[in-house]
Amino acid sequence: MHGERLDPEGSREGDAKMLTRISAAAFVVMMCISSAAAEERLGVAVYPGAQYDQIRTRLLVKNPSFQGAAYRTNDDIENVIAFYRKQGLLFLKIGSPSKERARFKNVDSNTDVVVQQPWKDGQTGATMTDTLILILKEEEKKE
Repeated sequence: MHGERLDPEGSREGDAKMLTRISAAAFVVMMCISSAAAEERLGVAVYPGAQYDQIRTRLLVKNPSFQGAAYRTNDDIENVIAFYRKQGLLFLKIGSPSKERARFKNVDSNTDVVVQQPWKDGQTGATMTDTLILILKEEEKKE
């Protein structure tokens, strides 16, 4: 320490870098937990690498009779459709050529998967070009 001085700015920069690293690590862990938890809770695998979309998930679960999660990926819709076909889900329909959309169902867990590209952001009205994946499970009615 003889002759050395701590640079307060350097120390703050080091703290900021550490905080950024911790935040990034926490985000990655949360994404893995979110995907795994969704798969367990909803009964359908999440497309590999798809990012959890908290805003669209909140919109999905506004209806108390559904559980759900929304994910987004930059992968082309054909790749996402191929992934869900390989999962053994019932392929229900595909949209018109002007709007790519597909729907699948896991009959065992009563879970639907809707895949869209492009899709319209309900909050901004913007047309989004990435692929949106909605996973919905109807809550079992309690009698």
